Amino acid sequence: MCQTRQVVSVRITLVALAFVVSGCAALAAPGVEGAASLAGTAGSAATGYISTQSSRELNAANVELIRAQAQMQKTQAEELNIKREELEDERAATVGVLREMALTREDLTLADLAVWVQAGGDPDYAMHYALQGPAKTTSKQD
Repeated sequence: MCQTRQVVSVRITLVALAFVVSGCAALAAPGVEGAASLAGTAGSAATGYISTQSSRELNAANVELIRAQAQMQKTQAEELNIKREELEDERAATVGVLREMALTREDLTLADLAVWVQAGGDPDYAMHYALQGPAKTTSKQD
């Protein structure tokens, strides 16, 4: 008899497990399933709203970032234009000084240097060369 009770107990446990696994538990009511589906719909709507709100905020932040980048590029372009104008002014002044020095010293190298600067050469290098003269090479003599 003791063995019969064990067999019956095992069978009841197996049947209960089968109901639970299949989703047909005796305690489940039809209203609970409807409420779960309604909660899932409300949850996905709330998630959609949060996602949409986040997307709007991200898009607004991106718009501000693009505006800031555009302003930065505009500022950089203005600064580059100012530097270019300053360099052109420096170049013109250097060419004038070099031509005067070439006439005064009767030095064709300085006249060529003025042409080089006018064509795009470095005005600082040219003035340094004109004021210091060509680099003097020294050799070691024994």
